[in-house]
Amino acid sequence: VYPGPRNHDGLLFDEVPVEDGIATAALVNKMVNDLTALNESGAMGCPPEVLAQSWDTDMIWYGPGGIGASYTIPRYQEQHQLPFRNNLTGKKFNGHVCRFAEGNFACFFGWPNLTNTPSGGFLGLPGGNVSANMQVVDVYYRKGDKLSENWVLIDIPYWLSQQGVSILERTTNIVNPS
Repeated sequence: VYPGPRNHDGLLFDEVPVEDGIATAALVNKMVNDLTALNESGAMGCPPEVLAQSWDTDMIWYGPGGIGASYTIPRYQEQHQLPFRNNLTGKKFNGHVCRFAEGNFACFFGWPNLTNTPSGGFLGLPGGNVSANMQVVDVYYRKGDKLSENWVLIDIPYWLSQQGVSILERTTNIVNPS
């Protein structure tokens, strides 16, 4: 279970300036546009300078089960971003159903918002030629003029099921062998 924001200010009980939400949304949109341009370029890596335009150097990324969490841009890149970029091909951003921000927090989600094909290695799985959709929810926290924290929920069972892997069925068979 991942913690809430490190500043312990995730519950907004009072009005916050509209300008704060606008600044947070603009920063998240800039980050999304930077990564989309990188995907469209076909580049598999990502220079840390690209992330440093939007992310604080001591950022924390809280990923879904099976992926884990990372602290700092270099660790995030080593533990999640580069395995994701290098082991999934044909990445296509499909858009978001909704993006919103209030104060220093922003969120977006899409059903699906990303399509990709595993080339092997991501989550320790073999490659294949099945393009699969990811359903993702991202929640961001802005500190000053940079993103500081990101909670990411990816429906990994759904993504795997499109590739013919049913982890729920597999688990049922392990727990209840016939």
